[in-house]
This record gives sequence, structure tokens and C-alpha cells, in this order.
Amino acid sequence: MDITVDVDTGGTFTDGFATRGEEMATVKVDTTPHDLTEGFVACLEEIADHFDLSLGEMLEQTSVIRYSTTFGTNSIIQRSGPRLGLIVSSGFERTLYGSEERSTAYDWLLEEGLVSGIAAEVDTKGQVQGSVDEDEVRKAVIELLENGARGLVVAIKGSHQNPTVEDSVRDVVRRDFPRHFLGALPTLVSAGISKSRDDQLRLQTALLSAYIHLGLARHLYKAEEEIRRRGYTKPLLIVHANGAVARVAKSIAVHTYSSGPAAGLVGSRELGRALDVESCLTLDIGGTSTDIGAIDDIMSEVGEPVSIEGLTVDVPLMMTESLGGGGGSIARVENGVIKVGPQSAGASPGPICYGLGAELPTVTDANLLLGFLNPETFLGGRRKLDVEKARKGIKEYISDPLGISEDEAAWQIRKAVDQIIADGLTEYSRTHDLRPTALFAYGGGGPNHVSSVADLLGIQDAYCFPMSPVFSAYGSSRMDVCHLYETAVSIGSDDPAVNLEDITNSMREEAGRDMLGEGFDPAGVSYKIEAGIGLRDDLTKNVFIEIDDGGMITPSSAIEAAQRVFNSAGIAGDGLGSFVWESVRLTAVAATPHAPLSGGRVETEVDALPKDSSTMRKVWNGTGFTDTRVFEFSTLEPGELIIGPAMIDCEFTTIFVSDVREAWVDSTRNVVMKRTSATKREDGND
Repeated sequence: MDITVDVDTGGTFTDGFATRGEEMATVKVDTTPHDLTEGFVACLEEIADHFDLSLGEMLEQTSVIRYSTTFGTNSIIQRSGPRLGLIVSSGFERTLYGSEERSTAYDWLLEEGLVSGIAAEVDTKGQVQGSVDEDEVRKAVIELLENGARGLVVAIKGSHQNPTVEDSVRDVVRRDFPRHFLGALPTLVSAGISKSRDDQLRLQTALLSAYIHLGLARHLYKAEEEIRRRGYTKPLLIVHANGAVARVAKSIAVHTYSSGPAAGLVGSRELGRALDVESCLTLDIGGTSTDIGAIDDIMSEVGEPVSIEGLTVDVPLMMTESLGGGGGSIARVENGVIKVGPQSAGASPGPICYGLGAELPTVTDANLLLGFLNPETFLGGRRKLDVEKARKGIKEYISDPLGISEDEAAWQIRKAVDQIIADGLTEYSRTHDLRPTALFAYGGGGPNHVSSVADLLGIQDAYCFPMSPVFSAYGSSRMDVCHLYETAVSIGSDDPAVNLEDITNSMREEAGRDMLGEGFDPAGVSYKIEAGIGLRDDLTKNVFIEIDDGGMITPSSAIEAAQRVFNSAGIAGDGLGSFVWESVRLTAVAATPHAPLSGGRVETEVDALPKDSSTMRKVWNGTGFTDTRVFEFSTLEPGELIIGPAMIDCEFTTIFVSDVREAWVDSTRNVVMKRTSATKREDGND
């Protein structure tokens, strides 16, 4: 029976989700920052152990491995990418095609002396202005190399219409600088990364992708080589932030940015449909950050650019936001007030209670002190947490400076992170005009905080899932292989009918070759054709409208459809003449094996009488410790009613049920926490 495997490398833990028939495996191992591949392989070994197989045996039986990694995200946050050299059209060396006198890319991504201009550009009809002077190109490349460039980006004005100039520059580098090229000097052209007609947007997207590219490529090829050496014969599929996967060689580096949170949204979307939840916020609390999103607003209808570390880029990115407050987020005192994050203890040394040498207190240390975590059962009992070390750290850095007890300090830390998350979700809902009825929680820390956050937001229903601790890995298990192909056009509303087959034939041929390389029969690939239409006078506003596959289409009808989308988003154009049809996009999708999990909703009858618990734990309630009932998730039967406050201990997480909620496990093992009255009698009844 085939096995499916999905792995997600986070800042603290590397998560695995695997299936063999109806059997499901969820595993967690430490992320290995010095070499992420070690954690990747260790995760696979844990999965193999679960199925009572050697790693080689498991890989032989595995039909697909999908992998999402934070490498690109970490490279940007930690500023660990290479020094880049940039070649642009002469006259734009400082502005980089923007309106400012000095591009913001110089703030951190580019250094002075690492940008050179050449006399070349492409006009609006796709015609190259002048010819490429190879001597000028060689001179520019030599200057960039001498100034320390370890990667090159070529971004020529107008190249979305015709990439000839950029390709010619890259050819010169490959031919005349073989020692540098073979020594891993990547040369990326902007038109190969983005087809945006906005030169600045295309340039910044290529720059950011190049910044990630070299290290990410080494990591991914090494990961693929490790599994090939152990017997895996299929391509390693990489998770992209658009909710799809592709093999390593077809992955654009910047498209892997925030791929883990995107996978979480894919999983949430599927579960939302199964649970008949139409409007829901999502909460993913990991070791280093908290990511939020919504399942009814997964992608922006109008394709506005995305901002990453102050740079606007053209990336098909699912709409998530990071709040920087995870379990490993460090707490500190500033001007007499407790602050949490965004600095994180990471995977090593991690929180103080891990006993790996950390000194600064974290959210996990606070939760341990307050009784929200069991020190004996963390990570399924594989890691014992040191309460006294956590107490000592909180005392030194928080409680003593504030003149309060360690327990009160820990409570203030927990309250601070809950408020950060609640405020972030409130702003996210306001920005996207959402009216959520539920809150989905996942990540190792999400279930521990979801009741508290939902209470702050006044949300009626909160959900946790059997795979919540490894939810991004679960989400990627729902993804298919997808490739996007785009070609620039310039079509006005009054132009004659367009023959789409003439435009898409070459893209279809390329898609067929790419899918063959990933082991798929091109005959089984599905295609979608879209028209990319934008505001003529605002390069940042564009939308993709699906149109019939093949045949003829009238430009005015496609532009009218796009205009309706713009108008619904509050972006008005002055008649059809204010819009331009600027590209045609072909999306090719090949279905990958998915976990055979039940997807339909099954109603669960909830017991009228609360379930008893023989286990109690002292948990801080804001004013002192109280004996709180503790339930083992594995022993709960569907419909057994749990009255809050209560704790539900799971293998890789702990679910907290607040005192204004009732909880039960439904027939598919989801934990439902519904808000009831604000006060309860001591016996647990209203």
C-alpha cells in the first residue's frame, strides 16, 4: 500500500505527516539550523519508525514526498543571502525604475557599487532599442565581480515584452566567465522570474529570488540527493506559496517564501468545507512566530503586489500575515512593561526549560510555569521540561525588575502574546472586511492559546484537529503539481478577436515536457487559460480572468469581465480604454497522490452530562492556581462533553478549554470548543 509523506521545516521543529491507507502518522523532530537537511532526514526516519519500516523500505513504498521549508524566509529575516550584482538599463542605477531618487532595495538587499547600467531597453511594442554591446556587458560584469558580487541579476527596462536583451547578457556571462559561473555564480533574468509590466516590481522580485536562490538550491538538491541515496526514485516536490508543488528544478526561489503558512490555509480550506464553516480565521502558533489567515480570503481577487521586508514583489502568495509571537518568542521588560517577541530562541537552544543553555524567558517557559504544559509529556514524553530553570529565568529577567511574583510575571507574558494575536486577527479581519464565525488553531502552540484568543475576539466556535501540531505538513498533503506559464501581449478593447491557440500552443508544449519530467502523463494534465488585465495608468493593479480554453475571444468581453472585478474591489476605471490586456497565463495541474482521509461532515451527538476526569493539574487562572481537570485526547470518545476550564493533553500539543467554553471531540476527532455562559457553577453546569 502506497505511503504519502509531507514534511514542513519550521524555525523550531520539523513536522511530518504521512499516510498508509487509512493509517495516519504525525511526527515532530528538532529543526537543525546548521543543516536543515539533517532535520528533514530525521523526520523521514521517525515516519518510517511509526510504520515499523526501515527508511529505505519506507521510501520504496512512498508514492510522493512534498516538502515545505523556511529556508528562504529565514534567509531574508536573517539577512544571510549573498552579495548581489545588478545590471539595469543605463540611467536607472539609483532609482531601479522607481519614483524615488534612491531605491529602497539599497536599504538592505543591495550595496553601493554593485549596480551597473548598460545601454539597452525594450519599447512598448517589444522592440529592442539598439543592440547589446558585449564589451559593455563584460566590463559591467567584471566591475560587479571585483566589488564582491556572488550572484547576478539582469533587469532591463521593458523586458516583460521581449527578454532578448536579458538573455543576451546572461549568455555573455556563461560564455566569458565560466570559472565564476561553474563556481556557482547564478545569473537570473527578471523576465524569467516575473512577467509584470512594472519594471521596478519585476526587478525587485528577481532580486529577492536571487537572494534566496543559491542557498535554497543547495539545500533542496542535497535533500533530494539524500532520499535518492536511500532508494527514493521520484522527484522531491517543493511546496510553493500559491498552494501548489513542483520539483526542485522548476521551483522559483521566491515562490517558496511563506510556503508553510500557505499550506496551512490549504488544509484549513478543506476542513472548513467539511465542517460547513464559511468564514473562519486561522491561527498557527509555532516555535518562532504566529501566522494568521482566513479561509474565505485565501487569495486576493485583484492581484496586488506583496510586500516582503519593505520590498514590493510579484509573488503568487496566499494571504497570510506573521505576528512574530510564538512559543519560543523571548519576553523582556521595556519601560516597566512586558514585551514579547519578535526575537525568538529558535530551535537551539530554544526555551530555558529545554535545558539546552538558554537564559532568556519565552512564552513556552511561562506556559510551563502556569500549568498549561505538562513537563513530563512534552513532545510525547521525549523531552522533559525543567520547571525550575524556567522559573529562575522568569524571576531574573521579568519578575524581579517588575517587583512581582514569577507566577504573575508568567501570566503577564501569556496575556501579552494572547493580546498580540487577538489584535493582529482584529486588524486582519478589518482590513479584509471579514466577519468570522470560527477560529481554527494549529501549530504546536495554537491549541494552547485558541480558547483565550477566541474569548478576546468574542468568536463563538474554536476548532483544533488531530493533525494540528503538524498542520502545515497536513496542508501540503492536499496539494497538486502546478506550473504557471505566461506570455506578454498588448491587446486593447477595440482590437479584433484573439486566437488563444496561437498564443498558448508553445506554453502547452513546455508544460507537457515539464510534467513528463515530474513523472506525469501530459494527457492527464488539466489546463486553465487566463487573461491578465490591468489598469493602463497604474502598473500595480492587475487581475487574471479565466477564459474559455482555446478558440477565439473578443478582447472587449474579457476586459469587461475584468472591469467588474476591479469595480467590486473599489478600483474604478474610466471605461474600457483605461484597461489593457497585457498577458495570457496558462496554468497546468497534475494531480498527486493524496491521503485517503474522510472529507464529509458527520454530525456528532453531544452528551448531556459532563465527562469526569481522574487527573487534575494546578493551572493559573489569573489570580492563583486552581485544580483543573486534565483529559487524555486519545481516550476521548466522540460527543463526550468537557466543561471548561480544562486541559486536553495530546501527543504534540495541549489544548486549553477556557472557563466560558464547552468542548467535545466530533466523529472525525476534531476538538470543538463552543462558547457558552460567562460563569459556571462549581459542578460544571450552567
